[in-house]
Amino acid sequence: MLKFVFASALALSAMPALAADEANAFNGPYVGIQGGWQQDRQTLRVTTNTGAVQASNNNSGLAYGGQIGYDLRLSPGTVLGFEGSLTGRTGTGTLSDGTNSIDISQGRTFTATARLGYLVNPQGLLYVRGGYANTRFKLDDGISQISGNRDGYTVGAGYEHMLGTNVSARVEYAYSGFGSENFASFTPALGVNTANVKFSRNAVTAGLNYRF
Repeated sequence: MLKFVFASALALSAMPALAADEANAFNGPYVGIQGGWQQDRQTLRVTTNTGAVQASNNNSGLAYGGQIGYDLRLSPGTVLGFEGSLTGRTGTGTLSDGTNSIDISQGRTFTATARLGYLVNPQGLLYVRGGYANTRFKLDDGISQISGNRDGYTVGAGYEHMLGTNVSARVEYAYSGFGSENFASFTPALGVNTANVKFSRNAVTAGLNYRF
């Protein structure tokens, strides 16, 4: 994933800038769209009447959404930014310990993050990002359903390149953690006392921003 980000960043940096205003690059508000690959990982630990078992699952899908943010040039080479994003994804996954299984689907995700970047050239910004994330999920074991929102965090890194005075393109990798949750007596018919599910995510996305 990181190799993909670095390769994409090199490709972006090789693109010619279309008369971008260097003094105003990465300074001010913007809106944009994004899309790419997202892998959600869940780890299930089931405690039954006869002991405990553990299983994990990775399921990938298409991530899509948009963002709005603001960049501030702290110095000729340093940028501080703030961004909010809303994304969705395709696909579902199934967690199974060989006897019990839980279908898991992910819903929308909201993030509110800050980023700190360094201008590696007049039109290219290398940055790190981190902040708050909230995602929606639904669990279904065939007997009962549980749905809700999970708070967590997200951290990542990326590269953004000015394509013109008002347009920039970026590629980014992000990791998100959403903690774990216990579901007491989630599947009582199967003799399950508790089911603990831990949530995490990897994502590689590309985006376009329009800058005002």
